[in-house]
Amino acid sequence: MKLNAICIIKNEVDIILETLNNALRFCDNIYVFDNDSTDGSWELICNKAFEDPRVVIAAHSGEIYRNQFRNRIYNMFHSRFLASDWWYILDADEMLTDDPRPMLIKAMQGKKNQMRVWQAQFYFTDNDLAAYKKEDKTLSVSERRRYYRINWREPRFFKNSPDQSWPEDMSGKVPSFCQKLYHPSPICRHYAQRTPEQIKMRREIRLNNPFSFLHVKNKSDDDWLKQADDCFYYSDNKKMIFPLMDRLSFYASQTRYWLIWRVKNVLSLKDILIAKFIGPV
Repeated sequence: MKLNAICIIKNEVDIILETLNNALRFCDNIYVFDNDSTDGSWELICNKAFEDPRVVIAAHSGEIYRNQFRNRIYNMFHSRFLASDWWYILDADEMLTDDPRPMLIKAMQGKKNQMRVWQAQFYFTDNDLAAYKKEDKTLSVSERRRYYRINWREPRFFKNSPDQSWPEDMSGKVPSFCQKLYHPSPICRHYAQRTPEQIKMRREIRLNNPFSFLHVKNKSDDDWLKQADDCFYYSDNKKMIFPLMDRLSFYASQTRYWLIWRVKNVLSLKDILIAKFIGPV
């Protein structure tokens, strides 16, 4: 079994090498799409690809970011691999805590072709802000950001299909032909909040992108600073804390989103039927 990663990058100079080095512990190849980085990320990626042939520059483009870049990279390379191989959607600011391959093998044994990850969101907290001016900036991101909560789960792995492409008009996290879900999930450390400057830049990039999710656009400028007392402290090589209440809260929010989505679909169908059989009112 081979495991290949797809990594879309835009201005992640402070973390991208740490992310790639973490993924190279278990990935056979990492296919990188640089979305016109201007902060030095592009140069770092090129140097890394020169040093390690497992890092492959698949594309470098100034197009407006879309999730479908992943589809494009998959379509470029999937025919080279077997039906027993897997793909990993690697965000440029994420690191898995453990090698996922044993779980993927169990997924295949159970005839599954998709696996999710639990995301441990690492926050820039009030404690980080208080120490920020005197902080040792030479330390890695994972050494500086220690406060987290596990509060999200989403698809990250899917099985290769040598004969099936991934249409670029589909925006899902994984292809539609990979819907047999393996329920156990590894934990991924997500470092979306690293410094006040990076947080501001990240928000501006997303606000200027017409394809960004509404929940990103609806956040205010001052709601990003988290309280350390509301988080857990991460210690290297120690098991992450994931209370039952956090799991229940996640499932409750997912149920609410599903119900809202179903109601909207029913109302949309009602409007279509009225327009078709009754006409405008």
